[in-house]
Amino acid sequence: MAAASPSAPAASTNGGNGPPAPEASAAGAEPAPSDGSGAPQEGASPPRAPATVREYDPLDREQLGLDDLEWQSVVAFARSDQQDNTGNYRPVLGFDASGRKLRATNYVGILTTSRGRPIEILPKIDLASGASDAQTDEGTRRVFLEMLRTWRGLRHAELPPSTIRSLKRFPMLEAFVFLFLHNLAHLARHGLARRYVPVEDNLPYLRGRLLFREQLRENVTNRARFFVAHDEFNANRPANRLIRSTLSRLRRSVRNDANRQLLRELTDAFSGVPASTDPATDWRRHSVDRTMQHYKPVMAWVRLFLFGEGLATYRGTHENQSLLFPMEQIYEDFVTWCFRRYQSEYGVRAQQPRKPLTCSPKAFWMEPDITLEKNGVPKFILDAKWKRLKPKAEDGEKRGDEKRWIAQADMYQLYAYGKRYGCETVALVYPRTNDFKRRVQYVFDDDLKLLCLPFDVSKPGPSVECCIAALHRPEQPTNASSIAEPA
Repeated sequence: MAAASPSAPAASTNGGNGPPAPEASAAGAEPAPSDGSGAPQEGASPPRAPATVREYDPLDREQLGLDDLEWQSVVAFARSDQQDNTGNYRPVLGFDASGRKLRATNYVGILTTSRGRPIEILPKIDLASGASDAQTDEGTRRVFLEMLRTWRGLRHAELPPSTIRSLKRFPMLEAFVFLFLHNLAHLARHGLARRYVPVEDNLPYLRGRLLFREQLRENVTNRARFFVAHDEFNANRPANRLIRSTLSRLRRSVRNDANRQLLRELTDAFSGVPASTDPATDWRRHSVDRTMQHYKPVMAWVRLFLFGEGLATYRGTHENQSLLFPMEQIYEDFVTWCFRRYQSEYGVRAQQPRKPLTCSPKAFWMEPDITLEKNGVPKFILDAKWKRLKPKAEDGEKRGDEKRWIAQADMYQLYAYGKRYGCETVALVYPRTNDFKRRVQYVFDDDLKLLCLPFDVSKPGPSVECCIAALHRPEQPTNASSIAEPA
């Protein structure tokens, strides 16, 4: 994936100034530097701390602390044609039925206003009750970063668990910058990749091969100079130019003191490398060969910061910087990884095996999210859905909607999976919430069973065990209200 060509540089830019400015460190905010020296730009205001909201929450101008101009920039961004990298209309911010009130959707990350005020959108994860807002935000960031470790868009990046625990107090962007800079520091210690680059120059001494045509044109009256062609062994190669451009972009927005100090040091280490003048072309031309394996984690972060590749970057007409992650895809990859990590009874295949829905002609190919199989035979089909189910009415209360906000299309899809793959039980895996703690079961006319299973993303190991137990005994109730308290 690291060598794939991005479709375009990050389309939603904040005047070309790079990612949004995250929250200040404990030492306090500093003015944004105007150059690599760290000196504040004269008359520049310090970056502003991010306002934090949760996915699906309404956005209120006063609660976010935005002035009229900033709010209008957010509204204009929401009303513009927001498309993801595949061209699908998937807005980051949606409107209610009246078309006036803004609401976050299921993308998480950072979005900035026209004046650089960052809005941090966190995933809606139900953690332990009784925690303060700050503790809840820290816990949510920690769980989200743990989930992000398994996401296909950052498969070459390094997110060690010990580092994630120490980064839970960081705003998301600062956490990503921290990981990128420390990977880059490791790269710098091992040395920058170099290669021989052909150079033509008019020198006061003879070096390499004399170019007679250029010599006659440039130096016919100056015998003290030589127009020559020679090879130089230097670090001016596409990967290093892309890294240099990424450092320049981040320099304008990093707030954390430690990050800013390391950013200045690494900028000095790359001072002999020019910034890329054509990042898209350099990305297509760069390669990570066997002598550059230490570049893999760094280039994964370059792909994120410089191009927004793999993220929900948008081609809206309004200039807002977005660094946003699709929670549906992250959740799907996380659940798949957890079933591989925390159980060994079944083999786990992602998006496989592919089978056509119709046999003649073979068409409408199906690719289940997760297949649990034994000896190559599918036993259970699972589909991970990042949705919140409606609470069910308790005994004695008015009977609620039996659909519980489950999409009818999802039921059709799982029924088709069960019949085509010959499974007796299929399952939709939803995130555990305070309203969805116990599994829900539906039975079709031909005894095919469909389970809706709660998955606690903060306790993945016990969640996998609970899911496997429910699949083995679908007729028995399974209690997931507290993973440690099976029924």
